[in-house]
Amino acid sequence: MGIRSAMKVPRYRWFLWAAFLAAALFFVFQMRILPGGAQAQAPKGFELLDSLMRLIRNDYLEERSPVETAEGAYRGLVNSLDPLSAYLDKELTAKYAGRDGLTMDPGLIVLKRYASFPQVVGVVKDSYADKADIKPGDLLSAVEGRNSLSMSLAEVNLLLKGQDERPVRVRVLRGNETRDLELRRGLYAPKAWQVEADPSGRFGVIRVHRIVPGLASGLRTELAGPAGDKKRPFILDLRNCHEGDLWEALDLANLFVKAADAGQLEKKGGVKRPVACPAEPVAAQNPLVVWVNPGTMGPAELAAGLLQEIRRAKVVGFPTPGLVGRTEFVSLKDETSILLTAEVYVLPSGKKLWDQGVKPDVDLPIESLDDKTYREKTLPLLPKL
Repeated sequence: MGIRSAMKVPRYRWFLWAAFLAAALFFVFQMRILPGGAQAQAPKGFELLDSLMRLIRNDYLEERSPVETAEGAYRGLVNSLDPLSAYLDKELTAKYAGRDGLTMDPGLIVLKRYASFPQVVGVVKDSYADKADIKPGDLLSAVEGRNSLSMSLAEVNLLLKGQDERPVRVRVLRGNETRDLELRRGLYAPKAWQVEADPSGRFGVIRVHRIVPGLASGLRTELAGPAGDKKRPFILDLRNCHEGDLWEALDLANLFVKAADAGQLEKKGGVKRPVACPAEPVAAQNPLVVWVNPGTMGPAELAAGLLQEIRRAKVVGFPTPGLVGRTEFVSLKDETSILLTAEVYVLPSGKKLWDQGVKPDVDLPIESLDDKTYREKTLPLLPKL
């Protein structure tokens, strides 16, 4: 940094630090009203932040940009709340606003918790990620040249997605091996669902890729036709289904069960609003088994947990991560934004799926989550026709 540019920083620094501290105080206060938020008094948090800022300003080895330091603090404050909450910079805020057009990705499903690298929990078969030999359990230490350790799950997913096939740069860690890859994005499963017969002929498979608006109504129409033979057992395959809408997940469950009480969405302070599956189900008589894996997240967990509890459907697979929450998007004046978890889903029994996930009735080891094992473990659960 030259002498002239170095001397410009102090003119604006006090204003930026003041703005940052005011915003930080706001977040400390807000943490007290979020689900699972901290109970510390705001003044104590303010004093700690003030001390930290003074130390960085006066004693840190190098001159730091107040804007970059403040943005890092914002990210840490919000991203540390839970896996769904996120601070988005200007670039990712704009990308989030246009996320309906983000239809292409390299075929990776990741799980990200605070202060850990994103972990691959699923790979789409025949995707570019699959062809690059990326495996579940691999870690992504960088995405698009950005260190991923401090990122949120939302940031990682937004960076992985795009509107075209342009490649995304990732750094993959596996044990002591590090690989820098450029993975082309592709369009996998253009339709949100598929209904097909299993090769064994014993059951039909409803494969759900994304729980998006129109899913339930489209499936209702299809299951009302020849595909919906009332004696035919169905597998509801929710493996790697990690995107979607909570209300559509309720409509998906409503295809198989009717329930005036389908649980509640719970806010801070235990305030609950009930949800229901009021329509007549189209597949209430069909024997049902649900398949899940570590990539079954959010709305898909809601559908699986609800069907397990009130439809008594058997769940086969691996425990899900417990991300059944509803986030609110808050746009900030500087064109950045935050996603805050505002409500979490509670089953009719009172059990929360948040941070607990769905526990399968037939639990498969992580190394045996292949189609063959799922079928072998499912067949004994089905009635003999």
